[in-house]
Amino acid sequence: MEIDQQTLKNLLDKLNRPVHVSYIARYILKQEFDVTDKVMQELINQGQVEESEFGKEYYVRKSS
Repeated sequence: MEIDQQTLKNLLDKLNRPVHVSYIARYILKQEFDVTDKVMQELINQGQVEESEFGKEYYVRKSS
């Protein structure tokens, strides 16, 4: 799933704090859960985000 640059920027801006995947799906990407899960896995593989230590299915921007 490819997302446009503005949506990606908006998502990464929100991920300064841990955000649950269901919130990302519903309010940020406005996509189905399965689509959002694939997007998040792709961003993890690219090294842009990581699963938070806060809890399972919470994502945060990867710190450099």
